[in-house]
Amino acid sequence: MSEKPEDKPAGLDQATFKPEHEEHVQTQEEERLRARLLRSNIGNAKLGGLENDLGLTKTEYQWALSIFYFGYVIFDLPSNIVMRRWRPSYWLALLMGSWGAVATAMAACHNFAGLAASRFLLGVFEAGKLFIIEGAPSIILSAFAAWYLPNSPETAKFLTDEEREYAVNRLAIDAGASNDHSWSWKQVASVFSDWKTYAFMAIYILGTSALQGVTLFLPSIIAGMGTWSKPVAQALTTPPYFMAFLATLAIGYSSDKFFERAYHMIGINVLAIAGFLMLMLIPHSNVPAHYAAACLVTVSVYANVAVKVAWFNNNFGGLTRRAVASAAIVSVGTCGGIIGGQMYYDPPLYFGGNAMALAFVAAQTILVVIVRILLARENKRRSALTQEEKSDEVFRYGGVELAGDRHPDYRYVL
Repeated sequence: MSEKPEDKPAGLDQATFKPEHEEHVQTQEEERLRARLLRSNIGNAKLGGLENDLGLTKTEYQWALSIFYFGYVIFDLPSNIVMRRWRPSYWLALLMGSWGAVATAMAACHNFAGLAASRFLLGVFEAGKLFIIEGAPSIILSAFAAWYLPNSPETAKFLTDEEREYAVNRLAIDAGASNDHSWSWKQVASVFSDWKTYAFMAIYILGTSALQGVTLFLPSIIAGMGTWSKPVAQALTTPPYFMAFLATLAIGYSSDKFFERAYHMIGINVLAIAGFLMLMLIPHSNVPAHYAAACLVTVSVYANVAVKVAWFNNNFGGLTRRAVASAAIVSVGTCGGIIGGQMYYDPPLYFGGNAMALAFVAAQTILVVIVRILLARENKRRSALTQEEKSDEVFRYGGVELAGDRHPDYRYVL
């Protein structure tokens, strides 16, 4: 958001902002946009004997992890453009059904080629009993998604007329000075001449490298801590993710409450750095400390995601600029998954993998500080502009509808 919630843009009917609307509208929207299943199940499948069943070498397994992200990176931006230009309900339903079909088909894989092809297609559409359980529901639900999902707040049948008006105005508040609904290829091109795009790509790829390294290898890391059975090792991966779930909610709430992103990311990353140092330096025989460190890094790398995604979306204004920037940043940033799939190469201690993850988190922290300083300077510069200078800037960017977050009244979130 470019402005705090209480700073409602002029021209909106204040009567539509009723407290009783907010909870109901958000609940109804969230019911239709539940978080998607993560792509980490292959890490658990490894403990279940995936490598032996398919006759995979260590290198083949690592590439099976990484190849998912090639499909994701190549098709994420085109997919967002299609969704912006076509009916989102139809497009999401198509992707959902295709993803479920491929996930289910992975149960029939018998070799590396089949697994690699399936993982690539999963990346395209996301963007074996285990795979059947996770894939089949998506196929079934996709049949209803085109009807169930709205294309926009204006067409949301599950809301009353008054609630639809509230939802539309809430988006207007979020857009602030850049509240436009136009589509322009000039706006698309402007995203790629904006330094913020590349800065947030770097922030995203550094965080994703650490995140996916931990996600894909956490079952193996935990299995290497002791002599417990595979089912026990599988069960021990649950507490770190449950704690990450709680931490993500808490940190997301705090970040929104204080309307602040960078310092939250820095604090999260300090915890991650501490966790990776513990994994690297504490004697391997100290299993409780190592397990606590594994929990700490899992909590940190996952909580990082919610804040960084909110941050870059806050700082691109206008529907088109925000949609294209978001897709571009996530597409390129997801290359970190390719890196993450290759990081943990030295079992059972994984010293090298943890050292690489630590370096990525530290580099991301430095970049977050730099971006925050630059955004703060730009906010200060805009506050000092005269009305004539503001008008000149708006004209330079093609008018109010094309200016987006470059509008001089837009304030970046720090």
